Amino acid sequence: MQSSNSETNPYLQQEVLSASPIRLRWMLIRRAEELCNLVEQLWSQGEYAQGREWLLRIRDILGELLDGVQEKSNPLSGPISDLYVYLLKLLTEVERTGDSTQLATLHSLLRFEEETWRLLNLQQSVTPVQTESNPVSPGIQYGAQQGFDSFSLEI
Repeated sequence: MQSSNSETNPYLQQEVLSASPIRLRWMLIRRAEELCNLVEQLWSQGEYAQGREWLLRIRDILGELLDGVQEKSNPLSGPISDLYVYLLKLLTEVERTGDSTQLATLHSLLRFEEETWRLLNLQQSVTPVQTESNPVSPGIQYGAQQGFDSFSLEI
C-alpha cells in the first residue's frame, strides 16, 4: 500500500520540506480527498478490502491534521479541531458499516475543505511572507515534533 522511505519521491519530499504550513495542510487534505475518490472507485468495482486499506491512510492524514491544531487559546482552534474530530467519526462509521453514502459525505466535506485551503494557499502566495510571531494561519502549527519529518503523502 505505501512505499518505503527508500522509494520516496525526491521532488515530493523537497516540496513538503519547503512548503508553508498552509501549503502542507492543503497537500494533506488534497491527498485525503484523492484517496476518498480512490476508495469510491474501488468499492464501485467490488474491491472492498483494498478500499478499506486506503481508509486507514485517510485516518492517518486526518489524525495528522488534527494534531496540527495546537494553539488552544486561538478562537479558530476549536472549530478546526471539531471539524477534524467530526471527519474522523464519520470515517469510523464508513469503516464500520461500509456505507458508500457516508463515504460520499466524507468525500464532499474533504473536497470543500481542500478548496478552502487551496484558496488560502493561493492568497498566501500573493501576500508577503509572515513571520513566526505573526502566523498566516492562527492556531495551526507545524514542525518536526508533529511528525512532518517522516510523514509521507505518497501511496
